[in-house]
Amino acid sequence: MKKIIQTVLAVSLALSLTACGSNNSSDSSSTPAADGTSAGQVTLKLSTWQTDAKAQWSKIIPEFEKANPDIKVELDLLNEKGDSVASMQKLDLMAASDDQLDIIEMPYTNYSQRASIGLLEPLDSYIEKEGYKYGDEYLVDTHVDGKIFALPSSLQRWFILLNKDMLDAAQLPVPQDWTWADFEDYAKKLTKGEGASKVYGTYFHNWPDLYNLQLKSKEIDNNFLKADGTSNAKEPLLASSLKMLKTMMYTDKTANPYEDIISQKLHYRTQFFNGAAAMVPIGDWMVAESGGTDAIPATFHAAFAPIPKLEGTTEHYSPVQPTYMGVAAKSKNKEAAYKFVRWYTTEGLEIGGRVFSGWAKSDSDKLTEKIVSTSKDPSKVDMESLKYTMKNTKPGQAPVPVPYVGEVEKAAIAEVELYLLDKQDIDKTIENMDKKITDVINSNKK
Repeated sequence: MKKIIQTVLAVSLALSLTACGSNNSSDSSSTPAADGTSAGQVTLKLSTWQTDAKAQWSKIIPEFEKANPDIKVELDLLNEKGDSVASMQKLDLMAASDDQLDIIEMPYTNYSQRASIGLLEPLDSYIEKEGYKYGDEYLVDTHVDGKIFALPSSLQRWFILLNKDMLDAAQLPVPQDWTWADFEDYAKKLTKGEGASKVYGTYFHNWPDLYNLQLKSKEIDNNFLKADGTSNAKEPLLASSLKMLKTMMYTDKTANPYEDIISQKLHYRTQFFNGAAAMVPIGDWMVAESGGTDAIPATFHAAFAPIPKLEGTTEHYSPVQPTYMGVAAKSKNKEAAYKFVRWYTTEGLEIGGRVFSGWAKSDSDKLTEKIVSTSKDPSKVDMESLKYTMKNTKPGQAPVPVPYVGEVEKAAIAEVELYLLDKQDIDKTIENMDKKITDVINSNKK
């Protein structure tokens, strides 16, 4: 049934795109329009799930329009709550209708599927015309089926967020060059108390990304799938990661038990900011929140450390998850849309000062300071450890996720839960996971 739905969507999109394909000329008006656009000015729609509070479009778009008076950009927020799943569902409906689409921004896991069914315009000719080498400009590869359909805008890295006041009380330095064994040791030394007032050394949110933590320390093949598209379940580091989680949750008791996480619907923000956990493996979107927010003020100093490295290695790697921005295949103003995409994925994103950039030429220190300045109380952020972490964490390779990555993660989660809840051993968990992931891969082969 799922494949039938996907096929129907693909056919609908293809028909829609074909119908619009002959209308690629500018739709600019020769006379002033009611909305205030001037003669010769084109109006682009920027379709995204990211709210203004998160992305700061109200700061960014006027700067582009100031430099490009012939282009007007209108924000098309796909979901008022910033729900990416609901937004992508709406985007698919818009693509198969007469709705205007020009600039499309989408999350990490949604890109390849939309590119594969013709939603996005290939950008290779635009890049060639502009005359730059993609690898010199951007930190991640966005090729799908040999073509570039989008450029990376924000680039999410991972690190360990720490309560520095708790570190100081335990007489522990902010970690710099450390391993997963050091991480476990820190968690033991930071755990204290009992019952409802207990402070855990760390907190693991129930995300697939946290079930394979030690894999995150690899440069390549750092997820449930290898770069070649095959199952990565039998990589020894996956079993090691799961053993570490279970040991910390149930033997050392330095992390919340899994059943508490799911039954009490615990959340990493409240666990960390309420002082219930001293360390949290998390992504860099938390930099802007590390000095507190209106909802949860910071009452202590936050510090940062790289994702622990693997034993016997010298580098700290981090998985990266980009946000993609591309040109809609059915846009009537593709040149103008590409101009915005290129500008935003270089200097434009940094104007917002909320997220880190996938642009290779970004000034990391300057952007870090700008992002921290947006915190409720920047004085609560340990800038020295943050800058060290951003400079000394190397991005791991990030192949574009396959369209069925959600199915892969669902298969993995089911087995992980059985293991963490002591319903099957690690060997059976890995065996079942590998089989189920391979079945998903085979069922999705063309």
